[in-house]
Amino acid sequence: MELDIHRPPQSVRAWWTDLPDEYVAKDPREQPHRIRVLARNGHRIELEGTWRGPLGRDTLLRETLHVRDDGSWTFDARAMGLRVHDEFQAFPSGDGTRLHIRSVVNPNGPLGKIVGRLMGRRLLRMLEKGWGTAAEICERDAP
Repeated sequence: MELDIHRPPQSVRAWWTDLPDEYVAKDPREQPHRIRVLARNGHRIELEGTWRGPLGRDTLLRETLHVRDDGSWTFDARAMGLRVHDEFQAFPSGDGTRLHIRSVVNPNGPLGKIVGRLMGRRLLRMLEKGWGTAAEICERDAP
């Protein structure tokens, strides 16, 4: 997925990766709507995100953020027997940034195979919709 954000690449990277120890979203569309940093180890940040799920229920999801030396970053998570890997690269584009996002969802064991068959494509569509919303919020709020 490619998204255009009218902010410079370093600003876009900062919005996605410079996480405070505790974060509460100001925009009700933002997911996760709460983030708590559990540990920092160099370019690796362990965090717990609170996601608003179906029927308004909150779900906790542990994730790992890796900020790479080349300026790209990844998020890795496991949920419902699935491994989710999201890769981000921010490139200068005109007066802003072209953000390239690649999401890969793989089953992790028997439960993951079942969930992947039942929800895999829908989960990827939900991620893509969420990335678009995140890009809008990033454009508005990035430093």
